[in-house]
Amino acid sequence: MDHPARRALLTGAVLAATLPALLTGCAADHRTPADHPTPPVVTDTPPAPESGRAGMAALPLAAYQPDDATLQQQSAIRVSLAVSCMHKAGFASFTADSYQGDTPSGTNNTALPAGAWGYLGSEAAETQGFHPAGRPTPSPTATGRPSAGPSEASEAYVSARVECDRRIVDAFQPSDQLGTELVNRLFAESLQAAEQDTRVTEATRTWSTCMTTAGHPATTPEALLQHYRTAPAVTPAELAAARADTACTTSTHLAGLYFAVLAGYQRQQITRNATALADHQQALHEDATRFAKLLTTTQF
Repeated sequence: MDHPARRALLTGAVLAATLPALLTGCAADHRTPADHPTPPVVTDTPPAPESGRAGMAALPLAAYQPDDATLQQQSAIRVSLAVSCMHKAGFASFTADSYQGDTPSGTNNTALPAGAWGYLGSEAAETQGFHPAGRPTPSPTATGRPSAGPSEASEAYVSARVECDRRIVDAFQPSDQLGTELVNRLFAESLQAAEQDTRVTEATRTWSTCMTTAGHPATTPEALLQHYRTAPAVTPAELAAARADTACTTSTHLAGLYFAVLAGYQRQQITRNATALADHQQALHEDATRFAKLLTTTQF
């Protein structure tokens, strides 16, 4: 099942990474997935986070991934490197507006409102429904393309973009790839465990009954999300469903319970994988320092 939450923290979907060494136990024992996670103890009505993104950012495993501030900083570095690289390639009109980076879109209140937790954020429900918050549209004049040489210039531009993008991707490779894969796998396992937790499934059934009563029948919040997110544009019916989802999420306490259960499973994972995760956290700090120094490199 698609979990849009995985994209928010990893600059790309969280993958259930399964390198043989991680799954067979050939590596250290901390890389062996838990077959039978213990249902964590949570309060009856844990408070809901402000938004989906806030809920994901507060999860225990989020400490072993780049946070929003780091992603914003690294996105700005990528943009600066792209501009520098394209200028050196002969495209002096290329600007930051020409570059589509991976900065998370929307504010914390409007990014990732919907997921397995239901819907969080009345502001997003009124404007974007189940569609992601839009990115700023680059100026039509800020193409970064040279004014002369029609076809030759276009081919040269594309070639330069490909080469510059390749250099940037290579420069931002994480030093601890196994650690990254471990965190991705643990995240996927915790999402699955939370989804199958009897308290979450019961709250989801109550949510489904609420949505049916409100005139927007859906078996799960993610089924509702998938139903609307593929539409080309937001419709009044979608906004009405999002508003109902918000109300039902609040009345059933689904979001608070979901994130509390998910956090409980992740705390268990961190205990079992403490050494590997601590090493990975240190690698993230070292990578951030290395990435910041890219601005002074002659590579771009």
